[in-house]
Amino acid sequence: MKQGFRLIALLAAIALVAAACGDDTSDTTTAPSNTSTTADAGGTTTTTEEMMTGPTFDIGVTEEPCEGGSPDRGCILLGSVTDQTGTFAAASPGLLAGHELFWARVNASGGIGGLFDVDILDSAIVDNGFDNATHVEAYQGIRDDVLALAESLGTTQSLAALPDYIDDNMVAAPATWWSGWNYPESDAGLILEAGASYCVEAMNAVDFAVSNFPTGAATVGIVHFPGDFGEDYLAGVKLAAAANNLDVVYEQVTLPIALDPSQQGAIDAVLENYADVTFLVMGPNETATIVGTVAATWNASGTDPRPFIGAGPTWNSALLASPAGAAFEGGIYFNSAPWGPWATDTPGHAALRASAEAGGAPASNFVSAGWVEQYPLKATLEAAVAAGDITRAGVVAAANSLGEVDYEGMVETVADYSGNSIITSSVVSAVDAAAPDGLTLLAGPFTGPTAAAHDYTGPCTG
Repeated sequence: MKQGFRLIALLAAIALVAAACGDDTSDTTTAPSNTSTTADAGGTTTTTEEMMTGPTFDIGVTEEPCEGGSPDRGCILLGSVTDQTGTFAAASPGLLAGHELFWARVNASGGIGGLFDVDILDSAIVDNGFDNATHVEAYQGIRDDVLALAESLGTTQSLAALPDYIDDNMVAAPATWWSGWNYPESDAGLILEAGASYCVEAMNAVDFAVSNFPTGAATVGIVHFPGDFGEDYLAGVKLAAAANNLDVVYEQVTLPIALDPSQQGAIDAVLENYADVTFLVMGPNETATIVGTVAATWNASGTDPRPFIGAGPTWNSALLASPAGAAFEGGIYFNSAPWGPWATDTPGHAALRASAEAGGAPASNFVSAGWVEQYPLKATLEAAVAAGDITRAGVVAAANSLGEVDYEGMVETVADYSGNSIITSSVVSAVDAAAPDGLTLLAGPFTGPTAAAHDYTGPCTG
């Protein structure tokens, strides 16, 4: 364990100073002091200007500057366990760009507490292939190199690695919005979630459909991935359906397109049940296949189309250029999400857009997600530095006593994050080919009546 070196204190000692000798077995280091001695009529005064101890740190923090960082600040190193080859491989570059833009802005504004810049270590950006065992193995390869994780992608993947995170005091910003992350009983207080959960997002999406779709929403269906991603959103749909006296006419599990290229079971369920609204909880590729095929079938048979609402991760603006692009532009699909699309008018969105333009990053909902995910981690690191302990244990302590987290308007400010991090507002957007990320805000952030009345004593699933 080491001590930081940049907090300066001025000590004055009157009269002669005796030096005490003895062995020091501590592993703490302190920068040497600068001493000047002056004489006056009353004797000798020794004035010591000493570089006093700053924040204590251990793994993943250096006194040396980050690569390309300020020479006057140390460096906090972060890692990322993401999906570069699996179901959400298309999301990974955008998420990383969002992380890097966020921390570049922090560094340009003085870093963390004026003492440390933050860097996502290239060698610590690793692929989980959207697979639980691979996630654990990938994390174990970087666990000794970083202070915290800027990303831990996937609900079941992150849960698989949670025992290692606990052993290592590893705090992580998740690229997953499972409702369990709101509760320390589920994540040991290590997962720093940002925005509404899948469950809350779904409750609000159903309430939106009831109030806004001309054809109504008396019957609803849902096609979802297995696991906590799909099941958490499913739980929210069912809670809101019950609250609104709606009939859930089908629940269809589908697999990633790599395992089920045709998505035929999902397509058949949509066509055969013909619900007023179908909710989709999957990736963009599966969404394109299902929406495109169903829309083409309805069009060929002269059947009136019914709307889809997709969870946040179902959308990628590249879908507009896919064979299903015409279906999306035709107004058949809507997107629910924890925060507004690229052009939303908030200070946080404006800062994101400016940073992306300067950094050459694309307008993308995944870049937005990568950016927003970092706000609680930033607040935690600032609290740890202010407390003088940026060891891993110190970061965990800061996370578990964290107060306000300000998302600059992108989502609602959380006043007492460690006490209650639950956010109940979300948005619904429509496809707009002229919009930077293909989406334009329709409603929100809003909290529907179902989410407002829900009893948040535990996660919706798990």
